Amino acid sequence: MSNNGWAMKKISLLFSLLLLSMMSFHVMAADPATDDKAERIRLSKDLHDIRNIRERINATILDAANAIPPADREDFQRYVQLKVNYDALEEKSIQYAAEVYTVPELKAMIAYFGSPNGQSAEAKGATFSGKIGKDITAEIDAAILAAKYDGVPAEHLPKINGK
Repeated sequence: MSNNGWAMKKISLLFSLLLLSMMSFHVMAADPATDDKAERIRLSKDLHDIRNIRERINATILDAANAIPPADREDFQRYVQLKVNYDALEEKSIQYAAEVYTVPELKAMIAYFGSPNGQSAEAKGATFSGKIGKDITAEIDAAILAAKYDGVPAEHLPKINGK
């Protein structure tokens, strides 16, 4: 190999190492563990004051209640609400957010969810999730049926919602 070819390989290797080190620096810069944990916890608490976790827990309980027979829903919902430790879940949520998000990310979320547009978007989140959730479930059900009945003639396939 010529000296010129060897020199080009060295330059390429050095350039690659430089790029890798820059990428590592960028990833490290976004690591929540590198900024002030006390500040992240304080900001996480502020975020939780805006995004009421208790309302989200109750919405999740309501979703679960809607999956059981209507006659049992109200009792189920009350029972679960009595058994759930809201304070412990809120504290866990605060800690998780402080572990996952950086100070700039938490500040941005507080600014967004604290704004009128952010609050409006948050209020519409359940509606959006419900709509796309139904579509996702329908696609998954169709894929499961397709896998189960692959190769079965169309006239022998089960009918779903009259289709």
